[in-house]
Amino acid sequence: MKRSVKLIKGQNLRYIGRPFPGYSSNAPYMTFVDDHNVYEITVMYNHTEMIINRFSVKALS
Repeated sequence: MKRSVKLIKGQNLRYIGRPFPGYSSNAPYMTFVDDHNVYEITVMYNHTEMIINRFSVKALS
C-alpha cells in the first residue's frame, strides 16, 4: 500500500505520473490547492485547476 503524502496548501509539487492532455514535460511543476478525496488532490497547473492522483506527485521542500 502506498503511503499518503501530507501536503500543505500552496506547496509546490513535481508531477511524476503519466502525461495527460495539456501536460508539458518541460513544465512538470504544479501547486497544491486542496484534497479532493482519499486518492485525488486538486492542483493548479498552468493557471488551470485540475484533479489528479495523489500518488502522481512528489512534494518539493
